[in-house]
Amino acid sequence: MWRSQLMATKVLLACAGLVALSACASSGAAPARRDASLITQEALNDPSVRSLNVIEAIRVLRPNFLSSRGTQTIVTDQNRAVTDPESGQVHASIDDSGVLPIDELKQIQARAVREIRLLSPAAAMQRFGATAKQGPVIAVRTI
Repeated sequence: MWRSQLMATKVLLACAGLVALSACASSGAAPARRDASLITQEALNDPSVRSLNVIEAIRVLRPNFLSSRGTQTIVTDQNRAVTDPESGQVHASIDDSGVLPIDELKQIQARAVREIRLLSPAAAMQRFGATAKQGPVIAVRTI
């Protein structure tokens, strides 16, 4: 008799657990994931960042955006290896203006920016072609 009661209790507890799990799953309360390649306008409006220029804001919020891949060697059509000191370095793009030196971001205040997105070297090459110089590009969209 006690075995059947024990089995009934186990089944009841298992059902209660499933009900609780399904309630959590259907509530839509999934934890928000931060996109590691994006800095939002909300983050840029933080009082500790708002008065900084874009480079300074990146240093505070996502310093890894400023990491370069190191100089890349390019093989030309004549099978010569050429090293471009700009290759593999981080560059910038402001409102899809093309690839610019990263120092251009010092001219823009964080409060004037909608979003900052880090494009991987592959994504930058796809979007900007050879002007991305095999490096990541910080794409800035202003307000």
